[in-house]
Amino acid sequence: MVNDLIEMGNYAEALELLNDFSDENTRHLRLICLNGLGEFKEAKKEALLAKQLASETYYDVVAQYLNTLKELEEYDEAIDILVEELSMPYIPYQYESLFNAVYDEILLLKQEMNYQLEAKNQIFSIEEIALLLDKDNCNDDLLYMALDQLQQLNVRLIIPSIQSFLMNPNKHSFAKSLIIESLIEQQVDEELEVYKLGVVYDFNPSYLPLVLEQSAYVGIYHLLEENLENDNPSLLTQCLDYLEFVLYTYFPKEIYDDEYNVYAGAIHYYISCLQSIDVDIEDIEIGYQCRQEEIEEKILALKQIEC
Repeated sequence: MVNDLIEMGNYAEALELLNDFSDENTRHLRLICLNGLGEFKEAKKEALLAKQLASETYYDVVAQYLNTLKELEEYDEAIDILVEELSMPYIPYQYESLFNAVYDEILLLKQEMNYQLEAKNQIFSIEEIALLLDKDNCNDDLLYMALDQLQQLNVRLIIPSIQSFLMNPNKHSFAKSLIIESLIEQQVDEELEVYKLGVVYDFNPSYLPLVLEQSAYVGIYHLLEENLENDNPSLLTQCLDYLEFVLYTYFPKEIYDDEYNVYAGAIHYYISCLQSIDVDIEDIEIGYQCRQEEIEEKILALKQIEC
């Protein structure tokens, strides 16, 4: 009868019938009713008691508890619970998926609240960022917001999570480069590895330049500038944007100075073709002092990094 009342949304009537406070299922159902009635402060009190008593209903109670905290905008407490639950060695798959989704939702709500309040406090803690890095599937918006903030935190505290992320073949190469740049800026002196495009690179951040401070960026930039600045400034901007994408994707792979002209010529020709701009390959060969075969081979490699 109680379940029928709850299903019909008659929470107040159902609540009056739920009086066996020693029964974990009763506590769970009371929590559902209080949330349904919008009595979130009372629901939080009920949730604390229900969580202590819960065994078979444990994960359902935690899910209701998280909903209560979300409605109360007590995001930090909800995040602490999620971090604890998701770090457990075993959690039923359906609840792991649910909690991961709730974690992403609450982090976004917390970020939005902080922006609305014009809060200067950090949005993510270092522990929250570590958990995001450890997740198999992570919301891209959350990931890049976290990586942006990582520059302000002590990356040395989460080196194991960072190393795992860098070696995961399923993680974005661009995101890996942003992490490496945070390591560089904080002068982390450790031997690390990163997997990119089928190759494992050994590196020590303390000896690396930032991506756009590499000599390769400067050299290729100038070649594109010489060939495009006067004739097509708009195309130059697009080529330079693409150059940044390429370098962030490859980093920390080294591009040697005898390759700059081929990269520049390939980028010029490739972006022109994408924009349906008529360009003669012979002009590219002359302008960048390289052969058509070299340009075509490099373009094929560039297309592969976009897959």
